[in-house]
Amino acid sequence: MKKNILLFIVLVVLATAAWLVYKKNNASSIADQPLTDFAIADTASVTRIVITDLHGQHAVLQRIPGERLWKLNDKYYARADAIDLLLKTFNRISVRGSVSDRARDNVMKLLVTAGKKVEIYTTDDEPAKIYYVGNATEDHTGTYMLLEIPGIGRGEDPYITHMEGFTGFLTTRFFTSENEWRYTGIFEYPQLEFNRVRFVNHFNTNYSYEVNYKGGNDINMNSGYIASDQSFSLPISQFDTLAVKNLLLLYKKVHVESYNTLLRPEAMDSLRNTSPAFTIYVRENSGTEKHIDLYLKRASKPTLDDEGNASPWDRDYFYALTNTDEFAMAQLYTFEPLVQPVEAYFKK
Repeated sequence: MKKNILLFIVLVVLATAAWLVYKKNNASSIADQPLTDFAIADTASVTRIVITDLHGQHAVLQRIPGERLWKLNDKYYARADAIDLLLKTFNRISVRGSVSDRARDNVMKLLVTAGKKVEIYTTDDEPAKIYYVGNATEDHTGTYMLLEIPGIGRGEDPYITHMEGFTGFLTTRFFTSENEWRYTGIFEYPQLEFNRVRFVNHFNTNYSYEVNYKGGNDINMNSGYIASDQSFSLPISQFDTLAVKNLLLLYKKVHVESYNTLLRPEAMDSLRNTSPAFTIYVRENSGTEKHIDLYLKRASKPTLDDEGNASPWDRDYFYALTNTDEFAMAQLYTFEPLVQPVEAYFKK
């Protein structure tokens, strides 16, 4: 009995050792092959990224020297979080394994018919590397990809790639939708670089207010909204300074969720011809004023309000009309703290 147990242990050890040797040799043989080095060691050198799908959509992402945000399709700013994720992927991507001979032709076909082309530039002349990105492996922990390096050529075989420290597939990071790529910031003042905030409640203008801010505790607040000239006539002598400062701190980062509203053009025109529920204005220290209009959004089915009464309005989203006359989806979670009535800032 003891001999059988000992023999079993020896067999397990030998099998494990053989597997480790095979894995090491296999990894070494892949690493020795040309066109397997997908990684970009110095992502700070990346100046432009072009992602193209087979439907003709593309996202051209351009680094702007000295600025935090990249340009998208030479029209908009691009989402910083999505750019950062791409650069991290470029830096940490590696080959996890080769594609079996049996699956190779099918994978190559999918790369051609459903893949995306990703061109990574470090100079203006030609891409440093080009990825052809396919779908995920069956276990959803790898991504089929093919590499091309100008001057060297395109790989003859696809590989299974992954990113160190991440479990999942990479395909979804390479999207082309312009609306998904767009920067969503509306008010973003990390150092509170503004001197006035105005809130107008169009349902009840008595709830509206104006905050003038000169830094620190130098704050004054007015009510008495006059619609004819959009001014405020009644100074508020007693307000909760801490509550108002907490309100101003929210303007360090205010974003809409997405420009994908699914609104038809006629629905957009209809909204533009109606009064919004709320409007927020922010005047920057430079004198530029930005604003956003918020519209109540009908729910797909009746919801309950805070008192438990049936309500036709969506409890999660507003429609938003931005300073540039574009509609977006705005989360109540983000904007509800900004549209509280003036009484919320009175001293208790």
